[in-house]
Parts: sequence; structure tokens; C-alpha cells
Amino acid sequence: MAAPEASAKAYSPATLARICAKEKELETGRKELQVLRANVEQSVERARQVLRLRHELEQQRQRIEERRQLVEQQARRVEEASGMSEGSDNQTAADHKQEDGQDIVQRIKRLAVTLRQDRIILEDLRAMLARQRAHVASVLAFVYPVELGDDGWTICGLRLVHVDDIHGWLASEETAAALGMVAVVVDYVAQSMGVPARYPVIPRGSRSVVVNPGSTPAQTAPLFMLRAGDRPRLRGAIRLVATDIEQLLGMFGIDDIDRHQILPNLTQLLLAVENSSFAQ
Repeated sequence: MAAPEASAKAYSPATLARICAKEKELETGRKELQVLRANVEQSVERARQVLRLRHELEQQRQRIEERRQLVEQQARRVEEASGMSEGSDNQTAADHKQEDGQDIVQRIKRLAVTLRQDRIILEDLRAMLARQRAHVASVLAFVYPVELGDDGWTICGLRLVHVDDIHGWLASEETAAALGMVAVVVDYVAQSMGVPARYPVIPRGSRSVVVNPGSTPAQTAPLFMLRAGDRPRLRGAIRLVATDIEQLLGMFGIDDIDRHQILPNLTQLLLAVENSSFAQ
């Protein structure tokens, strides 16, 4: 009978209360981990959709490039024919100037008509590309929704916690996952615009990085924080991504922005890409 009594006395009420509190914290952590895991699975599915869009966009770009080269060839032919027409004016009557000149003029007229048609086609292709870009932007906005809630701005429900406020594994992983989604959007918008980002991003989910080509040699900065010592590097990496967003917004004449507002600026960028299709 002494052993059970000793076992009962080993746990005081305060100890039992602490154990219950720890169990509640552990259960809360499990639930948060399940939510984070579900968000990651959704991100994987969204990434697959974006990959399909990338393939379609690349095909559109190839078709437009082929058409542009054809238009340039037609333009060069018109210029060559014009030069031949000017040279024919200096020929002697013995060279049958009149007959050759008429043939060249007819050829120029035919080429001019073809050139006008090709220019119309090129403008149509540009408008088509703008609509395709707008479609990509709308899909990105749907796949990676940026919203303003009670806890501030979120992307896919994940907060972009300020670097100085990141404490603990969950906050670090949440910020890393959010930055990985931002990297995907920036990368796709830059590709669809045909503009190389000043600081290229390499999307890798919650382990994405950004490249600083200005350093010698070029270095990558992590968009995640594994330990407290990574805080300065993460702060610098976020600054580079903010510069990329500012660069892309500048293409639409949007310069008056707060560089520190990553998610609001990202939303403004996607809206600018969508609205640009109506200006074509």
C-alpha cells in the first residue's frame, strides 16, 4: 500500500496543472501543423496549375516570335525593292528603264499590301499576348489569393510576418511558405512580361531563394529563416524581392509605392497586368 501512496504524492496539483497546460499547447501545435500541412498541399496543386499556364504562355510567345520574324523579313523585302526602284531611275534607256520600273513598282505595291496585312496581324498578336498575360494574372490571383483580414495581409491564408517579429518554428515556416508563394507570382509575371527581374527569384516552396547578380560572384539569399542568425539575410532577401515588384510596377507607370508593403504591392501588380489588356 505504501507504493501507491508515494506515487500519488509524486504529482502535486501545480505539477498536474502544468502537465495539462503542456498537453493543451501540444494539441494546439498539432492543429496548427495540420492547417499548415493542408496549406502546403493546396500550394502544390496550385503550382501544378501554374506550370500548365507557363507551358501555354511559352507556346504563345513562340508563335508571336515566329510571326514577328516573318514581318521583319517582309519589311526588308520592301526596303530592298525600294532600293531597286531608286537604282532603276538612274539606268539608261538601253536597260529598259520603263519596263523594269513598272515591274518593280508592282512588286513594291504587292509587298506593301502584304506588309500592311502583317502589321495588322502583329497588332492582333500583341493584343492576344496582352489578354494571355491578363489571363495568367487572373489565375495567379485566384491560385494565390492576397486578402486583408483581421490579422493583416495574407496570401493563401498565410501571414507574411515581419522579420523582427518571427519567433518560433511555426511563425518561421508560415513566413517562408508565404514568401515562396510571392516568389512564384513574381517569377511568372516577369516571364509573362518578357522582362528579366533585376534580382531573379528561384521558387522552391518554403525554401525559395533570390539571386543577387550584382555581387561577385553572384550570391543567393534565402527567403526563409532556419535559425535566429539567418534574420539579417532574410531581411536582405525580402528587400530584393520588393525591388523586383517595384521594377515590374514601374513598367505600368506605377512608381509611388511603399516598398515595404509586399503583399499590397503584389495585388496592385496583378491588377495592373489584368487592366493592361483593355488598353490594347
